[in-house]
Amino acid sequence: MPLVTVTNLTKTYAGAPVLAGVSFAIEPGDKLGLVGRNGAGKTTVLRLVAGLDTADAGAISIRPGAVVGYLAQLPEPAQDRTLWDEAVSAFAGLRDVERRLHEAEARLAAPAVHGDEGRLAETLEEYGRLRERFERAGGFTYEVEVRRTLSGLGFGQEQFRQPLASMSGGQRSRAALAKLLLAAPDALLLDEPTNHLDLDALEWLQEFLQQYRGAVLLVSHDRYLLDAVTTRTLELEDGRIEEYPGNYSAYTVERAARHARRREAFERQQIEIESLKEYIRRNRAGQNARQAKSREKRLARIQPVQAPRTARTPSFQLESPRRGPQIVVRARGVTRRFGGVDVLRDVSFEIRRGEKVGLIGPNGAGKTTLLRLAAGLDTPTAGAVELGPGVRLGYFAQDAGETLDGAHTVLDEVLGARPLSPEQVRTALGRFLFSGEAAYKRIGQLSGGERRRVALAKLVLDRPDLLLLDEPTTHLDLPSLEVLEAALRTFSGAILVVSHDRYLLEHLTGRLLILAGGALRALPGPYHAYRESLAARADPAAPQGGRPMPEAGEPSRPRDAAVSTDRTGARGPEGSRRPQAPDVDELVARIGALEREQTDLSRLMGDPELYRDAERARHTVRRYEEVSAALETLYGELDLAEDRARA
Repeated sequence: MPLVTVTNLTKTYAGAPVLAGVSFAIEPGDKLGLVGRNGAGKTTVLRLVAGLDTADAGAISIRPGAVVGYLAQLPEPAQDRTLWDEAVSAFAGLRDVERRLHEAEARLAAPAVHGDEGRLAETLEEYGRLRERFERAGGFTYEVEVRRTLSGLGFGQEQFRQPLASMSGGQRSRAALAKLLLAAPDALLLDEPTNHLDLDALEWLQEFLQQYRGAVLLVSHDRYLLDAVTTRTLELEDGRIEEYPGNYSAYTVERAARHARRREAFERQQIEIESLKEYIRRNRAGQNARQAKSREKRLARIQPVQAPRTARTPSFQLESPRRGPQIVVRARGVTRRFGGVDVLRDVSFEIRRGEKVGLIGPNGAGKTTLLRLAAGLDTPTAGAVELGPGVRLGYFAQDAGETLDGAHTVLDEVLGARPLSPEQVRTALGRFLFSGEAAYKRIGQLSGGERRRVALAKLVLDRPDLLLLDEPTTHLDLPSLEVLEAALRTFSGAILVVSHDRYLLEHLTGRLLILAGGALRALPGPYHAYRESLAARADPAAPQGGRPMPEAGEPSRPRDAAVSTDRTGARGPEGSRRPQAPDVDELVARIGALEREQTDLSRLMGDPELYRDAERARHTVRRYEEVSAALETLYGELDLAEDRARA
């Protein structure tokens, strides 16, 4: 039985039809991609299935007992919580059992209970029920899952107790995603979940979704993610759903084939219709009038084949630059300091004529700062960035508001001081889907995707030799994104692009610059070379990202606060000497010993005979609490050790 069945949904907004008979089903374990142009209604479909909106007609059936979880594009988690509290709220029921379990443990250790066999037996029975329920629900591993999920989505240990109210919108969105993933519903409805994720977090999320046992309905512009995760594709066009087998790449091939077949069938039918009409015209009153009448009946019975819809997409090319200098931009020892912090430290690089280079790194690493320095929009604290002689620069900002004036019309903004006539600019704007009255809309009234197209139009008309692109695919739908990628691939000039679009990095760039911790390093090859380098080095460059979720029952990696181990393995009391910081292997060994002790203590605490000796029971419970606290501390040490190993 399907988890979710959607039948004949229709939905209208402000008199405009958005959905017109949408039907599909989500089976257990399905991994579905939902694709379509911006404004096609993808978010509407997700909100209807999530029960947040009501359809005008049609039905949505959810299997009894099934849980559906929804991530909005702009989620708003409860800001009166810390990040940790928001994440663990996904386990509210389990934490209630945990609280009751601790209360039962405390009663078992109380002298009054040991003096009353009836109360002891009753408390033991309650404790046993709670403990079995707690363990079966993953009570001994849920905090590990919380830590790994938060780390995988790019949060550092120091942020776990930070109030959400003090975090950025992007961080709060990641917090909402973490909570939803931890809740593990039967069906995940994800609306652009990769927003605000850096590359390492993207890789982690991709692996999580690949291994997720529930169903996933994914709306995303990340073609790399769609290819890696989805096994069926739902295309929403003209208010209806058409289903395709396979991932995004398979969908594009099959869609082209279907459109070709429909075009051929439509054209064949048009030829047949014209032939029948011509025969009828020539023979309506002649001796073949009977045959003409027969053909009229045949013409009336023809079921028309609809012509395949050809949706408008931007259409442009970047002109080949003049033959300029061999080195188009060079940075020498660049340092950029903000508030006493070196965001960039002694950075040097150069880009040659015709090179296409990707600039990647964690969020906040300084990629936009470096691009602005190269564009001459900011000044380094030390060092210099130099353009080659005569090089014409084109800068595409991550925030279109940085380069566009919201009070201008589209026509005025693109015309600017360029030596072009309004008619020439209007012709150019038509290629970016601004025809007729659309050219007179105010920039401030445009959607994010429309503003990106205006910025692209300006870039094309400037005929640059070097493109500096900061997240150029943001807000573009998939067809527009593919047009942009094709234009960039055929551009013979140089490109330095900051992007989280792994598909673009893979198919465009021939070299990568990796920015982390203020330092820059180079890596030959496209994006897959970066992934392979991470795998070969056991993921040293990713700050806690890329780690898979634990399997059910996997023990946490604990910590030992009671003893210390020096680098030779010698053990002694805390403070007896000053050992070097332990490495990962040492910490894992100490963790293993404590985990085994915790398991033994847990088994002992489940034995009713323990509680016949009150002193022994109190000692066992106390030691269990000490080991649990030690595990918490040691886990933090392990995270720090892993960070040091990556540095």
